[in-house]
Amino acid sequence: MYAINGKFNQTFRDFGIYRRLGIVSVTTTRFKESVMGPGPGDLFALYSTRQGWLGVGRVVEPAVPFRDFRMHQGGRLIDQDAYPFKEIQRINPHFGKEEYVLRVEWLAIVDTVEEGELIGGFDSDDPVIVLDDKTEAEVFRAFDLSI
Repeated sequence: MYAINGKFNQTFRDFGIYRRLGIVSVTTTRFKESVMGPGPGDLFALYSTRQGWLGVGRVVEPAVPFRDFRMHQGGRLIDQDAYPFKEIQRINPHFGKEEYVLRVEWLAIVDTVEEGELIGGFDSDDPVIVLDDKTEAEVFRAFDLSI
């Protein structure tokens, strides 16, 4: 099971949009290999450095650069302008190839970032890591999941 750090900010990573659209995004500036680790069917736990664990999900589609990301909902392609990252891509042309987006299915997720589950002192500079058995069990217990 993977852990993905949202590191939310006001510019483009918005927890509400993650919940609504079923996406997670991370930067690959230094960690491209780790971002490419989770594949379809893999489980992950989303956390935020200051708020704790926010949810558990399953990867639907592997990570792709934002510039290549296409999302269908109800059989229709969603206009890329509706994605949360469009404005920052205008400001930073490198963003389209440095920010990767995964499509996900949420199995359990809190309503707001402020409701994060604080489980121990977990933190990592790498945006995507593999959880050890103990932390994985704690996350499952916190979200009342038996997978």
